[in-house]
Amino acid sequence: MKHYTVQFPNYTMGCGAIEKVSEICGACGSTGVVIGGHTALEKVKEKLYKAINGSKVTLIDELWYGGECSETNIKTIVENIKDKGLDFIIGVGGGRAIDTAKAVANRLQVPIFTIPTIAATCAATTKLSVIYKENGVFDTFYFYDKPPIHVFIDTEVISQAPVCYLRAGMGDTLAKHYECTFASSGRSLDHNSGMGVAMSTMCVKPLLQYGEKAIETCSKQEQGFELEQVILANIVTTGLVSMYIEEDYNGAVAHSVFYGLTTLPHIEEDYLHGDVVGYGVLVQLVLDNQIEEAQKLYKFYKKIGIPTTLKDIEVPCKKDVLLPIIENILQQPDMECIPYKITVEMLLESIEQVELLGGK
Repeated sequence: MKHYTVQFPNYTMGCGAIEKVSEICGACGSTGVVIGGHTALEKVKEKLYKAINGSKVTLIDELWYGGECSETNIKTIVENIKDKGLDFIIGVGGGRAIDTAKAVANRLQVPIFTIPTIAATCAATTKLSVIYKENGVFDTFYFYDKPPIHVFIDTEVISQAPVCYLRAGMGDTLAKHYECTFASSGRSLDHNSGMGVAMSTMCVKPLLQYGEKAIETCSKQEQGFELEQVILANIVTTGLVSMYIEEDYNGAVAHSVFYGLTTLPHIEEDYLHGDVVGYGVLVQLVLDNQIEEAQKLYKFYKKIGIPTTLKDIEVPCKKDVLLPIIENILQQPDMECIPYKITVEMLLESIEQVELLGGK
């Protein structure tokens, strides 16, 4: 049997986590660049430069990631910094900024460190990038041999971000459990995938237990135990599950619903990834006849603001509108490894039934 290596990112968690940057990044060398979003770079700049002040670490440039994690933007940044003798890259921001930084680091074969400024995705911990076309429509995945070396999860920074990102992160995190358990259903799982499925329960329990309080705390730009637990679930637990589980089981219907809906321009422009994925979880649960579980999540969603109907994301519940979207959903790569064949009719009926959850 061929050998394999499993690698996980280390992380520093809590208020002031960025203070550890010089010590930890410095172990890889002295010269780095920062790649991120405009707002994210502004939020961490003072903390970051204070952390490296007086150390051997020098950050020679701050680069905007381009506004989209696209092949064009990745190539542009690579060309811009390939001859600068870098020892490492620090990715700062949300999912698309960090995914761009990971792709650049992979092309240049230098270590990548991450500083998430929102808790909307697990991008800061995973060894892949979600690639979009220039118009924001999903394109493909890039997979890497190893994840980021270290993640600096500064709860003070994340608590000051708009609360909508924390909420969307919960939708994406919940999906990890329901998708990997659905995709792997009936399969004989090896140790890694078995660990991933077992661990995925922690993508649900802390959110249902602490989610409402975490939203309340973040909305006040405060910190607290409940917020920390949700941040850890959104960024760390979800990322670890992704790295443990076989890639075939890493996604299923919920994310495919999101990617299918991105064919409507306003979805990417007006709605967050995790919010729409959260809606997709309801579609998947109803499709799989897990009605009680769907109703439980429906009640939780209503409390924290995750979409529960097509109306919530401005999509008409009309067959002529839904059929092209459903055709696109069925073509998504996450639909290639699921326990049974799903048809257009089954998806259409499930979407229509989700519209009725609140009345049942």
